[in-house]
Amino acid sequence: MAVDRLLPSDEARDLIALTRDVADKVLAPIVDEHEKNETYPEGVFDTLGEAGLLSLPYPEEWGGGGQPYEVYLQALEELVARWAAVAVAVSVHSLACHPLMAFGTDEQKHRWLPEMLGGHTIGAYSLSEPQAGSDAAALACKATPTDDGYRVTGAKAWITHGGVADFYNLFARTGEGSY
Repeated sequence: MAVDRLLPSDEARDLIALTRDVADKVLAPIVDEHEKNETYPEGVFDTLGEAGLLSLPYPEEWGGGGQPYEVYLQALEELVARWAAVAVAVSVHSLACHPLMAFGTDEQKHRWLPEMLGGHTIGAYSLSEPQAGSDAAALACKATPTDDGYRVTGAKAWITHGGVADFYNLFARTGEGSY
């Protein structure tokens, strides 16, 4: 059942209509098979990226859709109505892109954001640990500085996109002062 939505612009209305169309034509026909077989839907992220649905809350200058968060969240609602697991995966992927957008250099953003926001590379979010769940204050995983980066020790669990992701956001402690 379609929901009457309060959207800020005609462009936003068109994006929600596009999201519904993609969800109905691409997601709905394959959801039952993938859920029954517990398989990852290869190619879905490429399709969602090509439609511009992975980049909605990011600035246009970096390959994003330039939409307010309220539009992005309503697009997620349309996806979740057809396939909740894919909507969660889209949300996590978008979240995984955020650190580069917020803290990356312009060179890094130019190099990686278009592929990330276009769905050609998939992001994972590695916060949870077996003993801590998603309680960031209780993390035990450590990242120790080395000459060429960091050495990470510890265990992560329940990583969304684990095993299929191209890049991972890993949360770890970097020193005694980080406790």
